[in-house]
Amino acid sequence: MPPITVIFVVSGLAVFVNGLAFLGVGADAPEGAPSPLKTVGWVTLLAGIVDCVQAAFIIATVPPATGIPLAGIVTFYATFFTVLGVTLIGGLDLRPVGNLAVAVAIVPLFWWNFFSGSWMLRSILVVWLVAFLAVAATTYGKLPGKILGGILVVTSLYTFLTPAALLALGVAIP
Repeated sequence: MPPITVIFVVSGLAVFVNGLAFLGVGADAPEGAPSPLKTVGWVTLLAGIVDCVQAAFIIATVPPATGIPLAGIVTFYATFFTVLGVTLIGGLDLRPVGNLAVAVAIVPLFWWNFFSGSWMLRSILVVWLVAFLAVAATTYGKLPGKILGGILVVTSLYTFLTPAALLALGVAIP
């Protein structure tokens, strides 16, 4: 399986636990207990670090014409997940993460031609556009967290975990 499979799996799991947290599943801490959001932060930070390592691996092992653009887009998500993880662990203000989400929503659309020939990868860019703009809207109180949670759960299943499962089954991403 290609290194992108690792990225799909760890990123998908990070988005899934974030989505469940926004839906309120396991998000409340019993009195005196640590916040479950710190655990979500650690999962998210781990995804960011793994994605960054995978981007470096792609640059080192994939021909530059493919490897550099692919590593570039992976780096967008690695940066986002790393920043979000640190923010959640530290209990910091999420609005700067929302600001970052706007760039992470829009700029990857420039990879549209890179993904020519794959309707699924192109549709993933559109889903990510919606998901990251929803993150920004939620951090500024413009979109309820439960709606963002639903968007993130669907995003994790469709854009990350489904492609990983396809690749694990030896099926090319359509």
